[in-house]
Amino acid sequence: MTLLIKQLMLSGLIVCLFSCKDTKPKKNKNYISNKVSATSQTLHNNISEYKLITNLDHHQMAKEAGVYTPPSIATIFSSSEINTALIKENQLVALDLPFKILCYAEKDTTGVNIAYTSGDFISKRHEIPLNHLKGYNQAMNQTLAQLPTNLISNTNTKDISKNFGIVTLKSDFNFETTVTNLKNIVMSQNDTQWFADIDFQKEAKDLNIDIRPTKLLLFGGPAPGGKAMVTTPKIGLDAFCQKLLVYEGSDKHIFICYNDIVAFSELYYNTSTKPQHFINKRLKATFSKAIHKE
Repeated sequence: MTLLIKQLMLSGLIVCLFSCKDTKPKKNKNYISNKVSATSQTLHNNISEYKLITNLDHHQMAKEAGVYTPPSIATIFSSSEINTALIKENQLVALDLPFKILCYAEKDTTGVNIAYTSGDFISKRHEIPLNHLKGYNQAMNQTLAQLPTNLISNTNTKDISKNFGIVTLKSDFNFETTVTNLKNIVMSQNDTQWFADIDFQKEAKDLNIDIRPTKLLLFGGPAPGGKAMVTTPKIGLDAFCQKLLVYEGSDKHIFICYNDIVAFSELYYNTSTKPQHFINKRLKATFSKAIHKE
């Protein structure tokens, strides 16, 4: 035996037998999360000229709530000038403002995707001429310029028509009471977090431009949201966090509107899930209770 070992050592084979390992790189459990985070950080570095509203790590928030959803980080940032110019054309466009970009991975994959609301989508959904979205498109293109174009998850807008996927409800209260009631009922849910609200009318006033009362409320439930996104993470662009628009219409009546989660899941994945249908029903029941007199 001693002679055999000496012979192996002389030939160098002993090194291979006792210390050689498979040199093929192995992806640890944080591999794709790190890739999504790195992509999101690159994006974050590109938005210094805009106002950062919030960063939402859906994966981490869901994990803290005891739910799994694929790595997904939403970055929401704003330009008062662009917001105001578009809202003057159509108040409901505020539902797709301010800028929002989602860096995410599909379930059980190791590739990063980037999703954003395109000017073409906004043009068709809100009947705004595409050339009026020049500022929006330019800002979005500049923001994405440092990221590989092959990561972009484009959306087929062929069948998008006016008010696609928008649920609208009329409030029985004035604007401020409607906002207060909605905030109170949302925060009474024990699985919901508040992220931000954006007063578009105040933004416009700071620019010496008048628009009707228009406010966007941003909140979400990490546990139910995580369950709804697990096989359809791209819906995080439009549905999580939840975007709830409160506005005064031209007839002075107060309305709220929000995105139909099922509609966007069908748009992106040609399917929908039970958690998405459940959340849709829950949202409508919750909001209706807040804005209707008994």
